[in-house]
Amino acid sequence: MLGERVLGRDPIAEVNNHGGGRVYGSVNPTVFDRTPISATSILDIGCGDGMLGRALKARAPCRVTGVTSSGDEFCRAEAVLDAVVRTDLDTGDLTALGRFDAVICSHVLEHLRDPGRLLNRLQANLAENGLLIVALPNPLYWRQRLAFAKGKFRYTQGGIMDDTHLRFFDWVTARELVQNAGYRIVEALADGGLPGSRFLSPALGRVLDRLAIATRPGLFGVQFVITARHAMSASP
Repeated sequence: MLGERVLGRDPIAEVNNHGGGRVYGSVNPTVFDRTPISATSILDIGCGDGMLGRALKARAPCRVTGVTSSGDEFCRAEAVLDAVVRTDLDTGDLTALGRFDAVICSHVLEHLRDPGRLLNRLQANLAENGLLIVALPNPLYWRQRLAFAKGKFRYTQGGIMDDTHLRFFDWVTARELVQNAGYRIVEALADGGLPGSRFLSPALGRVLDRLAIATRPGLFGVQFVITARHAMSASP
């Protein structure tokens, strides 16, 4: 698979250019872990080359439908997913796809003009007790803050400062985005850790990572991952 990486340390999608087209692909480990293993139908919005869906299908029997606006991604995802839809995510109507046990929006909402509108529309695709999983990059991650402090505001191909990002969210506005779209947040976490913790003993490193994330999520989290359900759902 092009640009393959499964459950790597860095959750931000890898980018490959093929024939002038940009193809995103990786398995976001935190999103993977929070997608219920009991989910038999999964809708992956912004599916990239289908790597996340393929990994979920390898973990447990399930049907994964991917959605992308890219022709190159469509061709690659079609080879590994059960179904793929190509549409403009800002305007496309996904109602006809039906309802799913899990709906994933991993590092896609920041590419849209109105991500809240898409999240609101996706309520029609989420089963009554289904789970929405959202992942957003953190533009105020400590490494990026250092770049800003040095007077550098540079777009890149891929990563936090991807040149196709239209919207940016911090720890507060990321959660507001989901809540304002009509969902009840089940869990919100910042995924990352304390700089240099990997050079310490594994046990001490994990403790310091958890402490850093708990006290300063907007500083030490490279991404925000939010799970949510319908606002009126009673499921835990």
